[in-house]
Amino acid sequence: MVNSELSIEIERLKGEFKSADENKIKALDALIEQAAYERIYLKTLNEQAIVSGLVDFNPNNNKLQKTLPVSAEIAKHSATLTNITDKLMKYLSSGQEDEDEGLSDYE
Repeated sequence: MVNSELSIEIERLKGEFKSADENKIKALDALIEQAAYERIYLKTLNEQAIVSGLVDFNPNNNKLQKTLPVSAEIAKHSATLTNITDKLMKYLSSGQEDEDEGLSDYE
């Protein structure tokens, strides 16, 4: 992974939160960097999975299967990226709240 690729992804992510308070962006800078790293790494893992597949099948008995390590890594990094993205959206979103559609009476 090239540092310029990481820098580009960091700037892209920061651009997604243009309306966010600059102090919040600075405070969450490490989380933004980690999200950028996870996104690039996950892309690399997915490219590898396209070549290798996620499961190895026995040629004599296709019921005998072996999950390849890349499968677990994709799941792990996908969950991490989802978690980080959720946190970034929570703290850096523009502050517009979705309509409650009259459900506030049930809270």
